[in-house]
Amino acid sequence: MVNLKSIRERVAGFFNKSASVIPPPITDLSALHDIALQHPHAYEFIERKYGVKITPDDRQIALKKFVEKYGLPPAQILFMEVQMSTRTKGVQQVPARKAKQMVDNHTGIKILDVRETWELQMGRIPTAKHMSPAILDEILNSWAKDTPILLYCHFGVRSLDAASFLVDRGFTEVFALTGGIDAWSQEVDPSLRRYEGNWC
Repeated sequence: MVNLKSIRERVAGFFNKSASVIPPPITDLSALHDIALQHPHAYEFIERKYGVKITPDDRQIALKKFVEKYGLPPAQILFMEVQMSTRTKGVQQVPARKAKQMVDNHTGIKILDVRETWELQMGRIPTAKHMSPAILDEILNSWAKDTPILLYCHFGVRSLDAASFLVDRGFTEVFALTGGIDAWSQEVDPSLRRYEGNWC
């Protein structure tokens, strides 16, 4: 995979390093209220992205129970999305069908697969390149900053992280496939086998 810090290491860095008290770690058993104490935008983000109106009772239940109640992505995914939502403004998130249209209509688009090596055996989007350290060096050193780039992973979190990394380095046409290759296999190409593991 890319020679960046793992998503979990980078997510840990989102906390305010200048704080004198390190907040307790968030788990799937943490109450929504506790998450909002560390990430004040959490309620607004969840309501905007998933259309869920959070009630006072919802704020007291564990994140795991909350996602089960509303049929949302797993707790780990939702929490990572909350953490990353403040730093992904330059990334354009696109659903699978729109991504397919982009691939079909834009011959210059570059497709990057940011999954681990073992996941590539499960299938990939045609013309996609694995985001290896060599490819990353090529991107940073020789790709034009306005190159259209579509990134994907399994469920859309790692690719959003990698897309943010590119935006931070000046790339302006960066797209992340919402739902990852799992969404692509359901909405675009059912011949791609769905698989378990790597929720991020």
